[in-house]
Parts: sequence; C-alpha cells; structure tokens
Amino acid sequence: MSPYLTFAFSLIGAVTAFAIWRGGAPERRGGVIMAIYAVSDPIYHRLFSAPQFRFVDPGHVVMDSLQFIALTALALRANRMWPLWAASSALIAISGHLALLIGPRGLQRAYWAMTQLPLYPELLAVLLGTIAHRLRYRRIGPYRDWRAA
Repeated sequence: MSPYLTFAFSLIGAVTAFAIWRGGAPERRGGVIMAIYAVSDPIYHRLFSAPQFRFVDPGHVVMDSLQFIALTALALRANRMWPLWAASSALIAISGHLALLIGPRGLQRAYWAMTQLPLYPELLAVLLGTIAHRLRYRRIGPYRDWRAA
C-alpha cells in the first residue's frame, strides 16, 4: 500500500474512532459514513479496476454520490453546522467527475485533486464537529442531536 493510502486510511480510522468515542449521534454517523467510503473504495478497486484518472470512473461517481446523499441527509437532520461543510466537500468530488466528463481532455491532475482531496475537509469537518460537540456538552450539558421536526 502506498504511503498516501496508508496515511489516508490511518487518518480516517483515527477520526472515525474519535467521533464514535466522543461525539454525539451526528458525529458518530458522520464518522461511519467516512469509514464506509474508506472500506468500499479498496474493495471496489480490487473487484473492478485500479484507480485511473484518465476517464470518469463510474464506480466512484456512484460512491461519491451516495456519500454526498448521506452527508446531505445528515446535514438536514442534525442540529449541527459541520455536516454542511462535509456535504459541500462531497459535492466538490461530484463536480470533479462532471468537469472531466464535459471538459477538455488533459485534466487528469485536476480530476485527481477534485475527487481525492475533498476527503480531508470532510474528515476535518467530522473532527472539528466532534471537538465542538464535546466543548458545547461541557459548557451547557446535554442538548438535542437532531433538529426539531
């Protein structure tokens, strides 16, 4: 495994574990969403193809879209702001697929950056959301995890 993948998986594992250990229900769900994506990506590549950035990868379009839908649903229900940040980063990944599909050829680096780098703002959102939750919990005590219907 490349050092980049080792770093990414270690970071995802650490943030997810922290969110599950110290976060409220939205933070735990956000961490699980990130972990599911991290587990499904290598499985997808073992079953179908190695990562390539010359053409739009339909499997990643589906995985990125499902992650965006899950994070958007979380953002709409959670009594938090951080899921909006994570969902907007996931939207950047979907935009990367669209940009390569309709744009001129030769955008491989841009495609890689737009589809791979949003992971880090998403993880940062989960991490900062978990820290904010802990600080708020200490300051005001228990509060609602979900918006009122």
